[in-house]
Amino acid sequence: MKKIRLGPTQLDISRLCFGTEPFAIKKGPDGMKCQGDLSPDEGGGVLRDALTLGVNFWDTSDDYGTRPHVRVGLGLVDRSEVVVADKSNARTFEEGSDAIELCLTDLGTDYVDLMLLHNVPPRTISRRDSMGRPYESGSLADRMGALHAFHEARETGEVKATGLTTHSTLVLREALEVPEIEVVCTTLNKVGGYVEDGSIDERLAALRALKEAGKGVYVIKLLYGGRLRDEAESAIRYALQFHGFLDAWNIGMYDTGDVERNIILFGEVLGG
Repeated sequence: MKKIRLGPTQLDISRLCFGTEPFAIKKGPDGMKCQGDLSPDEGGGVLRDALTLGVNFWDTSDDYGTRPHVRVGLGLVDRSEVVVADKSNARTFEEGSDAIELCLTDLGTDYVDLMLLHNVPPRTISRRDSMGRPYESGSLADRMGALHAFHEARETGEVKATGLTTHSTLVLREALEVPEIEVVCTTLNKVGGYVEDGSIDERLAALRALKEAGKGVYVIKLLYGGRLRDEAESAIRYALQFHGFLDAWNIGMYDTGDVERNIILFGEVLGG
């Protein structure tokens, strides 16, 4: 696959990002959820295959349960060829520092390429993470300590780039004013799912503004958490049409066949 430089970072990524959630978390419409049952060895093998096919951008989180899969995958390839994005719900500087240490330990690596504040809301709220555990999800203002810890870790080489993920258009606008946010990741799909505030047009305008400001931009939830699995091609084509201001698209994938099909589709839409 063609690579693109991710915003102001030194990271060259495939425009197809491997979302690892389906390895450990069932996805799909209510009552029809499936997948979520790959062992770390099985998932690691799929990631190895993905890199062989040109997909070097792998995405995980501290609450997906897929760090073991990514660890195995990294052990099967040349680490320097992979860009790993990880995420944390940390809020304070101390929590951010601890999150980096845990990330590196879990992944069995000396550095993480992209460390992101996870799912930042416009105001601090109570939530449950992907594993169903309750926690306080801090706003961007509440989590600047953790962001500073991530950014400071660039000096030691433990982190290569920093940013955030969010479902909120308001937070995307806030991110424009924060230099430490080099990369943003947010939701985009054809039915408007997982958009916490604002219209789709406002979401697209915010993404375009971030790109024009020099930030790296990639999107998730193209298949609306698996609910659009049966119409995956049209859902992916919808998101790919905005390639002028999006760097990459994170698609949850389960096996090598998923990777191959998405590479073909990306080639048809984006060329090359």
